[in-house]
Amino acid sequence: MRLKQVREEVLFYAITIATFILLTVLSILFLHREQMHNRQMLEIDTIRLASDLIEVLRQRSFLEPSDLRSDIVGFGLYGVNGKALNRFGTAPEDLRSWITDSDMNRGRVNRVEFKGNRLVIVRTLGVSPMGREQMRNMMRGRMKDTMMPFPMEPVPPLGRVVYLEIDIREWQMSQRLIQYGFYLVPLLLVLIFIGTTILYRKNLAYRKNELRNRELVQLGEAARTLAHEIKNPLGAIRIQTATLQKVLPAPYHRNLQVITEEVDRLRLLVDKVGEFLKNPIGEPEPVEVNTMIQDLLPRFPIPISFFPKTTGPLQVWIDRNRFRTVLENILRNSVESLPSSGERTAENGPASEPDRNEVIVETNQKMDRVEIRVLDRGSGLPIGAEDRIFEPFFTTKPTGSGIGLAISKRFVEAAGGTLDVLPRSGGGTEARILLPKYREVEHADSSDR
Repeated sequence: MRLKQVREEVLFYAITIATFILLTVLSILFLHREQMHNRQMLEIDTIRLASDLIEVLRQRSFLEPSDLRSDIVGFGLYGVNGKALNRFGTAPEDLRSWITDSDMNRGRVNRVEFKGNRLVIVRTLGVSPMGREQMRNMMRGRMKDTMMPFPMEPVPPLGRVVYLEIDIREWQMSQRLIQYGFYLVPLLLVLIFIGTTILYRKNLAYRKNELRNRELVQLGEAARTLAHEIKNPLGAIRIQTATLQKVLPAPYHRNLQVITEEVDRLRLLVDKVGEFLKNPIGEPEPVEVNTMIQDLLPRFPIPISFFPKTTGPLQVWIDRNRFRTVLENILRNSVESLPSSGERTAENGPASEPDRNEVIVETNQKMDRVEIRVLDRGSGLPIGAEDRIFEPFFTTKPTGSGIGLAISKRFVEAAGGTLDVLPRSGGGTEARILLPKYREVEHADSSDR
């Protein structure tokens, strides 16, 4: 079962990580392709705009303001010597700085350059814009195979050159969104990966808990049946022991007494197991904490100091009998942990200054909770036992059943509280119970619903 679970977890994480990496790579490639596509489309649109202006200049030797779009910030027409013949906006007077030796050898200029939030096109009149098929090939990445010089009309080398500069801030805004995508998409995928992992872990924990609950139900049914069946032979043994004690001579009575004590101990253990298996909630009602503790303290063989730290009643909403069981179990553990209950000196001193053998009970109110602390100077918790003391049938006492603290924790948690047993500074242990304080209005509202 454990090996199967490990394989399942390894397979889940392997598939999840592989999917995360694949989606990240595909997303980045898509965003990069989209960015390059947008840039190419911008260059193509700008070249077409320049071609349209060139076509206008072919039909007439001047441009009217209506011929220029609002995003055109510079336009110029230049002669063979690079001097401006017709200039508008940011177009330079001399264009020779834009003409290279390569352009001179080819007899034409065809340059595209990004300058901040501007795009500049410098091209020779007569250079035809890309056709639809050439644009389609560029989009498919096949231009290096099919790239041919743009067809040119028969014009003199560097006859006339057009300069076009346009504002591309709106285009850059859309590009920024794509750039943000390079960071947001991996981050989003990381969050999805983390969320998926958390959901998987929760589902795994839920399945484990469900399996454990099923096993506990089956174990509980078996234990309940077993406890019921054990009681009958224990009763018969008890009766037969009493009969033998009447007919056998006195020297045998001690042996019969041992049998009787062991039968009683088994019967007590069976009763505790039955108590552990029954419904932990019971029949809740308002229970006054200080009164319950004061009624229990005289039942123990040693004096137990009681210090309520708040005035007024402290009520909790819990089944009375189960709450009594919790307090009895914890107090009994504290009393039995003392080295010697007979060697005490506290009787000669004030109650507020307990000696090292004394058991102390304190009650207090902390906001909407009632706190009960049971402190002792007993043998304390053995090393390594802190995590196991609430396990059923785990005990550090030679004659203990190991069921008392498990029952107590179950009853306290069913009432919405917590139970902790901690090492006490200076030696001994501290048992701390926190229970919600009873409020009549809240429980009246819950019962109405």
